[in-house]
Amino acid sequence: AQGEITIREALHEVDLWGAAAMFSLSDYSDCKQNSINLIKEWKELLSKLGDQQTLLSSLKDSPFFPPFADKAMLWEKKLTELAQVLDLLKDIQRRWVYLEPIFGRGALPKEQGRFRNVDADFRAIMEDVAKDQRVVQMSGRQGFVGKLEQMLDQLTRCQKSLNAFLEQKRALFPRFYFIGDDDLLEILGQATTPTVIQTHLKKLFAGIHRVGFSEDNKLIQDMRSQNGEVVPLLEPVGVTDSVEDWLAKLSVAMKAALTASLQDAVQYSSSNRDFTKYPSQVLCLAEQVTFTKRVEQAISEGSLPLVQDELQRELSELTSADIDGTHTEANVLRLKLKALILDVIHMIEVVDLLLERKVNDLSDWLWQKQLRYYMS
Repeated sequence: AQGEITIREALHEVDLWGAAAMFSLSDYSDCKQNSINLIKEWKELLSKLGDQQTLLSSLKDSPFFPPFADKAMLWEKKLTELAQVLDLLKDIQRRWVYLEPIFGRGALPKEQGRFRNVDADFRAIMEDVAKDQRVVQMSGRQGFVGKLEQMLDQLTRCQKSLNAFLEQKRALFPRFYFIGDDDLLEILGQATTPTVIQTHLKKLFAGIHRVGFSEDNKLIQDMRSQNGEVVPLLEPVGVTDSVEDWLAKLSVAMKAALTASLQDAVQYSSSNRDFTKYPSQVLCLAEQVTFTKRVEQAISEGSLPLVQDELQRELSELTSADIDGTHTEANVLRLKLKALILDVIHMIEVVDLLLERKVNDLSDWLWQKQLRYYMS
């Protein structure tokens, strides 16, 4: 008798769960700001469903089970179908949330028809869920599991097409591998919008914090660092819908601007170089090229003490330089001088070591092991 009571109570517990189990919903706004209810707290829902399945399964081992077998089997069938439906619906909802903003903006026209069909079916299902939030009402629908499986298959096809599209874009411009799918899709969808460009450029080019646009926002004229340093491009880069094309041109223009700036900077001696004209990277590199040339000439001529004196004078000039201009200009100049001072101090240490070891041959290991910079 006690065994029957236990089984009866267990089945009653399943009945109570079936009557009380409700979907927990949250409002979601799609890409067109239309509201739709989505199911949340999936983990808790599926966990409780699993508990009921485990409870029913444990009853089968009891010798008192046969009188209750019919009712238990009905619940077992219903819960098994529910678990299948909820697993499918969870996956469909997750993929829909990811794909809807993308296809809603008109991406992948060839796949639009496929996604619209699934979108309409998914919205209809969620409307039904919002009207009747009981979990058990999702079972017992003729052909419902097959329909969900077909929807998931169609969404999977859409996602595969999307991944292939993104991979194609990344093959054309490998720097796209630096950013995630969402960021890449935003760039591709709004390739000519300045605010979007500014947001993502620093992820594609580590040294570029912002770019300067022409008044009509159709041309990129310069690149800017986080500290406010501005490097003009030799030729403006036009911003077009073909984002991978103009980004590739920007990459080429960036290198060309820095190359031309370096070639100009190395023509001047360290003391005559205009700190405000060149970016910090170019100033430091030009200083290294000049230093290599001076030291190799001095080693060949035996005039390293002269180089030592010149570097000491240069260090004195750098440390006593006046810093004028606006706050941003003064801050940029301060950073340039700081970098140059650190480089010159290292150069002095190198020359001191060469003099101490009496190096008089360019092939001497003490000089060969130093970082040397040459203009090709």
